[in-house]
Amino acid sequence: MIKKINVAIIGGSFDSTIGNTHLKSLLATGKFNICCGFFSRQKSKNKRNSEIYDLEKDKIYNNLKQLLINEKNKFDLAIVLTPPNTRLKIYKELIRNDVSFISEKPFEGNLKNAMKSFKLINSKKKFFACTYNYLGYPSIMEIKPLIKSKIGKVLNFNLEMPQQTFVYNIRSVKKWRLNEKEIPNIHLDLASHLISLLIYFFDQYPKKVLSFQNSQINKKVIDNSYVWLKFQNFNGSMWFSKNSAGERNQLSIRIYGTKGSIEWKHLKPEKIILKKNNGEIEIINRLSKNKKFINNNNLHTYSAGHPNGFLDAFINIYNEIFKMFKKKNTNYRSPIILNLKQNVNIISILNSMHQSSKNNIWKKIKLIK
Repeated sequence: MIKKINVAIIGGSFDSTIGNTHLKSLLATGKFNICCGFFSRQKSKNKRNSEIYDLEKDKIYNNLKQLLINEKNKFDLAIVLTPPNTRLKIYKELIRNDVSFISEKPFEGNLKNAMKSFKLINSKKKFFACTYNYLGYPSIMEIKPLIKSKIGKVLNFNLEMPQQTFVYNIRSVKKWRLNEKEIPNIHLDLASHLISLLIYFFDQYPKKVLSFQNSQINKKVIDNSYVWLKFQNFNGSMWFSKNSAGERNQLSIRIYGTKGSIEWKHLKPEKIILKKNNGEIEIINRLSKNKKFINNNNLHTYSAGHPNGFLDAFINIYNEIFKMFKKKNTNYRSPIILNLKQNVNIISILNSMHQSSKNNIWKKIKLIK
């Protein structure tokens, strides 16, 4: 019988999309037990959170300090689901109380705090993981070996992530998402996903970025951005937007090499298109033979014919976090869970993108080695 990991939830109230997603994926693994939480400072919300998370009222807290006092040594991991710019204070409190933790992406809300958090976590050698859910798709895992084996030398790439959030119903957007800080929220929300994919696919970072961003719906908030990235031996581009009418979450990936190209779209997550330079087109899906990930039943909730999706990817992320935590005294590291340095470097890249756009220049990226 599996010994479950007991977790405390920080943030992720019932009225947050991400809280609901983490709740469902945690429980679906059968490996985690939610034992307490500080979901909100509002008592009225916490009454509802008690019902949603199936917790007794005395296991719901209106502040973090009280939770850490009352629940000391009663849980194994905390899961931080608060907005990015609130994280440093929470991380400090958790480290002070000798608590290991998981964080929703991105790691931090600005570079200064990311560096402080990095030093804090690294000095205490605590267990840490950050959830970039797209890395949990079996098709995304499959793309990585295809890049190395099927398309030759990488020449260029294009990643896109358009959404219609601001043109559809901006009034429904959480207030914190409309309150810009050092790094635009659209970078923290969307671009962080795209950068995590690039790091995973290529095992390297861009060296320079050139970015153009604008505010078209709400003049106080960046809602559209184009980015060009220079890697060691190839270049690429990204476009991410929250003012693209008709687009729900159209993440798409195109990677081009000397022998072929790879294409994947989030709305058709079980289909990879491999185009060869001789004109042949191969469709890779869950029925394809001799594939390591896309037809691996351990990475799918249901059998082929029952489409895998967003929640399934999150379940894979949490299964890997469970494995990492149980093996935390070994050198085991999951390839789909980015390490602490990679998480900090994502924030540095996002910061460089914003600085590039403000100054209209190619911006060199400073990375932690």
